[in-house]
Amino acid sequence: MHRAYLFLMLSLFLIGCQSQTLQEHLLEPPPPLINFALSRNGATAVASQSVSNHRPEEVIDGDTNSETWDEGSGWGCSLAHLRTSDLNKRPYVLVELAKPVDIRRIVVWTIDAEQYPATQFGLKDYRIEYWHGTGWGLIPSGDTKDKQYTARNNTKGTRVHEIQQRLIAQKVRLVPVSSNDTVRNYQHMAGKRPVYEVEGTARVMELEIWGYAAPIVHTLRQIAQGTPPEAIGQSVPMEEARAGQQTGEPTIEDAIRSVLNRYEFGYDSADLAQVMSCFSNTYLSNGRTYQDVQAKASHFFEAHHQIDMTLSNLDIHPNIADDTAIVTGIYTLQRTPKANGQVEQTSGKLTLVLANEDETWRIIRAE
Repeated sequence: MHRAYLFLMLSLFLIGCQSQTLQEHLLEPPPPLINFALSRNGATAVASQSVSNHRPEEVIDGDTNSETWDEGSGWGCSLAHLRTSDLNKRPYVLVELAKPVDIRRIVVWTIDAEQYPATQFGLKDYRIEYWHGTGWGLIPSGDTKDKQYTARNNTKGTRVHEIQQRLIAQKVRLVPVSSNDTVRNYQHMAGKRPVYEVEGTARVMELEIWGYAAPIVHTLRQIAQGTPPEAIGQSVPMEEARAGQQTGEPTIEDAIRSVLNRYEFGYDSADLAQVMSCFSNTYLSNGRTYQDVQAKASHFFEAHHQIDMTLSNLDIHPNIADDTAIVTGIYTLQRTPKANGQVEQTSGKLTLVLANEDETWRIIRAE
């Protein structure tokens, strides 16, 4: 009760001192988005492969003109990976930003010139992925019902993908799947996989990544201790704060997010011990115990690979009185069964109850 009272009084004090500033801030229009995927903004680009005279750095030079394709503008790659259905052989162009960015929009410029119209030569199907620490996840754009693609059956020269959920990342890559000039002729079977003769080229003129610099995070403890104004820019980025790496004592939300990050990374790396470290030995939910969860996760890791677990839209509601917290959000689980190699994805609402056991937060119930 004493901690809760202090927390409330400090919050009221801070709001009272800053109410005018906050009110003025709310009335201001949002600042313009910045395209961080430009070489002049510190971005760099690499590719797994390129066709002759079309280098990856062409997608971050700010030039979207398709008319100069034959002069070396834009990046291109062969689509020979379509000879089989092996997803590991897909090419990509990767843009690394100078620093983590709160990404709000990604724009893809494929070729669209009088000589090379997008309907005949542009990108048809592709994925846009972001690096979340241990693997690549599909950006949450909501542009298509097919969860394996960011865009499907595209015929436009420019596609704008608005980010539907909070996304902070420093690496983004475009993975072409097919182009509108792709031709696949069946050749033979290689085991259970068909092999094709493939013609076609993926052509990308520019990849734009619009957003804001990742926000700076201060804990309540730092504010209460009076963080000096000149130190504001030296605070820890949000991704580090979520991992519990900031200086000072982490907040309850920081500690819980660290557990959830460990849970995601455990699935992405198929690390059973890491996943189970997030659960209490006393876990009991819908008749399932800690041992049941462990057996189910073990079987899942044995049957799948290329796993990508993503938790989003997280709301954390601590209860200081009894050291518990309720977490609600959305989960997305993408994986490839080893038996057939076909990518699968499921998603849905998630509710977790965590308890503080000996200064360590663990999951005690789940829905």
